[in-house]
Amino acid sequence: MMFKSKIITSLSVAALLTAVPFSFGAGINATAKTTSKKVVEKKIPVQLLSMNDLHGYIDGNNKKDSVGTPVGGMASLAYNFEQEKAAFAKANKLKSTTSNSLSIHAGDTVGGSPAISSLLQDEPTMNILNAMNFSIGALGNHEFDEGLDEFQRIWKGKKPIKGVTQNYEFVKDYKQTTSKMEILSANVVDKKTKKLVKGFKPYTVKTIGGVKVGFIGIVTPRIKEVVLAQHTRDIDVVDPGQAVAKYTKELRKQGVKAIAVVAHSSVEVDKEANSSIETQENSRLTGDVIDMLKTANKLDPSNSIDVVFAGHNHGYANGTYKGVRVVEAYNYASAYSVVTGTLSSKTKDFMKTPAAKIKYNYTQTETTIMKNKVSKKVNGIIQEAKGIVGKVMDQPIANMNAAKISRERVAYPLGGSPVGNLVTDGQLAFAKAKDASVDFAFTNSGGVRSDLDATASGDSFVISRGAAQGVQPFGNILKIVELTGAQVKSAINNQFTGGYGLEVSGLTYTYKDKAVVDVFVNGEKIDEAKTYKAVINDFLVGGGDQFPTFKEAKVIDDLGLDTDAFIQYITHLKTVDASSVVEPRLKEVQ
Repeated sequence: MMFKSKIITSLSVAALLTAVPFSFGAGINATAKTTSKKVVEKKIPVQLLSMNDLHGYIDGNNKKDSVGTPVGGMASLAYNFEQEKAAFAKANKLKSTTSNSLSIHAGDTVGGSPAISSLLQDEPTMNILNAMNFSIGALGNHEFDEGLDEFQRIWKGKKPIKGVTQNYEFVKDYKQTTSKMEILSANVVDKKTKKLVKGFKPYTVKTIGGVKVGFIGIVTPRIKEVVLAQHTRDIDVVDPGQAVAKYTKELRKQGVKAIAVVAHSSVEVDKEANSSIETQENSRLTGDVIDMLKTANKLDPSNSIDVVFAGHNHGYANGTYKGVRVVEAYNYASAYSVVTGTLSSKTKDFMKTPAAKIKYNYTQTETTIMKNKVSKKVNGIIQEAKGIVGKVMDQPIANMNAAKISRERVAYPLGGSPVGNLVTDGQLAFAKAKDASVDFAFTNSGGVRSDLDATASGDSFVISRGAAQGVQPFGNILKIVELTGAQVKSAINNQFTGGYGLEVSGLTYTYKDKAVVDVFVNGEKIDEAKTYKAVINDFLVGGGDQFPTFKEAKVIDDLGLDTDAFIQYITHLKTVDASSVVEPRLKEVQ
């Protein structure tokens, strides 16, 4: 951030006349040339293109803008990025479209991905980001989904290991590339060494037009709430604001005054501000990113932060906080951020707060995509991945009487979506096949990743294996546990004390204000003293997504993977009746 200073010098005319009593001859001209020589300030235009929370959605996401135009797809984003770069270079009379533009990803490039990417361990996603020349990224929580060792294998382009790497048979012959993207992490430390986790830098410095620009990487402070405990037990997470302040000081000592934070951390806009892609209205910002900036401002008031690229909560943001630009562009490549500013060669900083616009990533036709060499290359990577996994994922497994079953929650942020109902029904059936005495099924709403989409076929719709896998992509292990009725009620109530949403089967419940009122089993109030059996995933067993009550559950049996359970359930149904899961299993009472 720029700190302006103005030095005004004056030369006394009387003193000049005393020194040179007669005329303004050659001597005076020579003096003027030496004393009035000024450093010419160069104004350097900068373009920062960014996205967040891709989650391997390389081949579209079935999303649309507010008027129904399709958005998404990385081949389309590659084309749109190239158009943005070309327009920026032309407007600023630059010789190259790459010299003053950088591409940035604010975490969760991988994890929770559809089959086209996940069955190949998200390696197609990394290849695409390489083809698009993404150079800066942040460590997100989903990079921990299979442990940091596996993410580093993907990132560094190392070979898969038989018996260790998931989906080995799919990925063993896939052509990998080492990522060009620097993944930054300034606030994740090794518990034993107390140093930053091995393999990741806290920041990087890029030079644009002779001016250094620093980028600091941050992951959400809530990472341990949303990642399997086994993958976070060896790390500690430093407060983001403290970490940022530490490295802004370090960067300034190196003469870096233009600073950006790439934060896989949430920001929220004031819902009453009518701020959206359509309006681009500035609005009051809240959330973890603002808390980070408040702490950084307190610990390092001269921190010189100019822009924050946010993520994690899959939201929209384009506003400022105390002169710092903050942006976030939804998820799954449905949108992207265009941040522009001007650097001063004199101050080595942005001349003013960078401007920004969030844009939809409009889906382009194949003809358009093939006109550009970068988008053409990206399309080739996508088609190759489809060819490898398509033989399995395109297989029809059932019919459905609707085009989709939605993951939209009726009482967000509480759980309770139609597809969540279907998922938990499937898990309950899966558990009952082994133990008929299982009463309930619970799953975290965050693990239900997409609508269940089907393709029209005559008078019906066909569900593919890939579409089902996209709903439950994580492959969490299902476990049968014992809970008292009181613990069941408490677990559901965790949603009102920070829990990120819970999908249920085998029961219903009512709520009022910020608490559960009653839980019903077969129309009767649950017996709080009785011990029940439930099926939950290993993520919830560890208290994930802020459901601490499940940590009290007694595990009595292991089942298979939740992904397999869902696919198997749909396959056995043969025809899915979308109307059977529409009715909410929760109700607000007065």
